[in-house]
Amino acid sequence: MIELIGVVVSILATLMVGGLAYLKNKNSATNRLFGLLCVAMAGWTGFNYLSVHLSLGQLNLIRLIMFFVVLMNTSFFFFVQNFPSPKMKINRWAVIGIIYATLVLADALSPFLFSRLLVENGSVSPVPGPGIILFLIHAVIFAGGGVVWLIRRYWLSAGLLRAQLRYVLIGTVLFMTLLPLTNFILPLAAHISSLIILSPFYTAFFAFATGYAVLRHRLFDVRAIVARSLTYALLLLTLAGLFGLIFLSTQKLLIHGVVGSGGQSILSATLAISLALTFQPLRRFFERITNRVFYRDNYDSQVVLSKFSKVLVSELELNRILKKTLTQLCEDLHIQFGQIIVFNNDRVYRIGHYGELPKRLMIAPELAKFNKPMIVADELDGGERKSIMDKHSIRVALNLRTREEFVGYLLLGDKLSGDIYSGQDLELLEIVGKELAVAILNAKAYAEIQDFNLTLQARVDHATNRLRVANRHLKELDHAKDEFISMASHQLRTPLTTIKGYLSMLLEGDAGKLTKPQKEFVDYAFGSSERMVNLISDLLNVSRLSAGRFLIQTKPTDMVQMIADEVRQLGSHAKAKGIQLVFDKPAEPLPPAEIDDNKTRQVIMNFIDNAIYYTQKGEVRVTLEQSGDSVRLEVRDTGIGVPEKAKRKLFSKFFRADNAQIVRPDGTGLGLYLAKRVIEDQGGTIIFSSIEGKGSTFGFELPFKHPKPKHEDTHGRSKT
Repeated sequence: MIELIGVVVSILATLMVGGLAYLKNKNSATNRLFGLLCVAMAGWTGFNYLSVHLSLGQLNLIRLIMFFVVLMNTSFFFFVQNFPSPKMKINRWAVIGIIYATLVLADALSPFLFSRLLVENGSVSPVPGPGIILFLIHAVIFAGGGVVWLIRRYWLSAGLLRAQLRYVLIGTVLFMTLLPLTNFILPLAAHISSLIILSPFYTAFFAFATGYAVLRHRLFDVRAIVARSLTYALLLLTLAGLFGLIFLSTQKLLIHGVVGSGGQSILSATLAISLALTFQPLRRFFERITNRVFYRDNYDSQVVLSKFSKVLVSELELNRILKKTLTQLCEDLHIQFGQIIVFNNDRVYRIGHYGELPKRLMIAPELAKFNKPMIVADELDGGERKSIMDKHSIRVALNLRTREEFVGYLLLGDKLSGDIYSGQDLELLEIVGKELAVAILNAKAYAEIQDFNLTLQARVDHATNRLRVANRHLKELDHAKDEFISMASHQLRTPLTTIKGYLSMLLEGDAGKLTKPQKEFVDYAFGSSERMVNLISDLLNVSRLSAGRFLIQTKPTDMVQMIADEVRQLGSHAKAKGIQLVFDKPAEPLPPAEIDDNKTRQVIMNFIDNAIYYTQKGEVRVTLEQSGDSVRLEVRDTGIGVPEKAKRKLFSKFFRADNAQIVRPDGTGLGLYLAKRVIEDQGGTIIFSSIEGKGSTFGFELPFKHPKPKHEDTHGRSKT
């Protein structure tokens, strides 16, 4: 009798859920397919019961069961493919599937599926025919394929759809696991049919869980049903296990005559007391476990308010307040999306979003309908407000207002769990709304101060722009200066060259033999003209650098011969100062280096000449060697060295160290600047180290093969 009541209740509940889903939206393919699925499950449940309890017509009842199984699998497959779409997805494969399902439905009612019944040991089981193959293929494709499709969709979904699919998946996994086990595998493989009576329970559970998802989680809290059902199932299983263990132990003692009738009464009383005492503790224990599983999205209001207040206290900038408060609120309450619309003088001032952006923003006339402190969509029976909220997927609209001023709106979407907003949620939102309104007003005041600062900043920027213009004029003047130097250098070079030539002719005796005093005077004049030519050459090179006309022209060059020539020419200068000038040639011949001969020669001459000038006693040693794919030159001296504070600026234009100015007042500060540029433009690196009072090392490393220029600057100058 109890079993019959359970079957009837299960059938009625399944039909009720299916009918409710169908009546809610008759035009929705999802609702229609779910209604058909519920009808198939109800039919399967009813005929399942009859097949166990009726001895007449069992074979036909089993065929009807298989008919409803095929109908269940088919409707389930198309349901999970279309959920929650209102339109049926029809394509070539869907048509083929419907045709195949129709054939299997006909096969289920024919002798090809089950030809006869087999009775063994009082248990009746059907004998499968050749049609069972069509049925099994259909079950694998439609039931198995439906489950795979459902899992895939759940894995790829998010938000409300994921929450809905979760309940469908839970019901499906339990149903698809228990149904084949108790109704097919055990009866066919082990001839055990007694567990078929359990079918109505997990059938009803599947219908309720799936119906809950179809009805957008607004029917009832299925989690409570699942959690409580699981709690009491675990509780009953535990108590039954304890009872069975104690009962078997008692029976064993009775069989061996250890305990008499009086002892049996005591054991029974002890068992009853033990079960009574352990019932409540076990119930609370299992409730805690199930609550952790099914109510993970619960929250502590005080904790949420504390974190929310910390955000408001720690931020002053309005955009950051909107972003952080929405993020905090939506993540703690597990809300799909949120929006804060801030008004200023009856106009939208700022908008903050969390989650997926809406397809279209609400317009002012729509917002004006939210003229109540709090509006909850699920509490509205219909009307314009309900229509607007549904169109924009808004579940809660909260007015943000202080006592004196309207601030804006807080709009919230669905909860990720799909549940409606609870009383706890709404109470929390009321408190949050008041705090948020005050914080936004403070942020707006802060923004006004910031705007004033921006005005000041604009004035500062204006003054800065004027300075930039003045600086640009200065650069133009500097450019004009460079042009003047270039022009003057070119104009001076010609007469100086003439003077130097005639002085050279005098020294060589072309105008007759000179007396010793005359030769000494001409020597001084020739040396001064030589220095003047070098100075003009440096000035010309600097002007070429500024104008972008400083070009590197490479050719294969014998570095050993070049350095030997320079050492020989400067040898007399070193000898006159009593300084030893030494050239350490490489042990093995070097390959020719692809360099600019003239400019590199000038760098080498500059390094050696400086070393001689700034060395009072000791030696100047020139070393040349191969370093991998590069040639390395070092000029080491025992001169005055470079002060530590001057090293950083040593290769800057027109810079000279203090001690160098004392030793050689006529220097220009251009030699090292040009040397660095010549070496780097050829893909090399400058070598420099020095200790004040102990000497210096100047040199460079140049690749044997000159690298191709990577680009040209705005002046057309090649860069490496």
